[in-house]
Amino acid sequence: MFRRRRTLRGQKVLENENGDGLSPLTDLAEGERGVMVKAIGGFGLVRRLTEMGLTPGVEVKLLRKGSFGGPVEVEVRGVTLALGCGVASKVLVKPLKAEPNGPQP
Repeated sequence: MFRRRRTLRGQKVLENENGDGLSPLTDLAEGERGVMVKAIGGFGLVRRLTEMGLTPGVEVKLLRKGSFGGPVEVEVRGVTLALGCGVASKVLVKPLKAEPNGPQP
């Protein structure tokens, strides 16, 4: 039996069971943060991402996007990683809201 594979390119927002908006890591803007929810892929890909520190619940900051589908540079747990565009599109994140500048009285 083969599993049906899903591609994430071209899909802007995905809905999970609770109706929360999830998006691929590649859809974040430069400097934007998100919380990783899950990775869609085979055992090898999920294991590789886990070894790099990309586990569910970890905060991810997108630093730089390569042009023309190039690599995506992210910061995870204080470490900078470069992921290929195809791998980054399989990492689903929940974007974090931007916090206001400084504390409000």
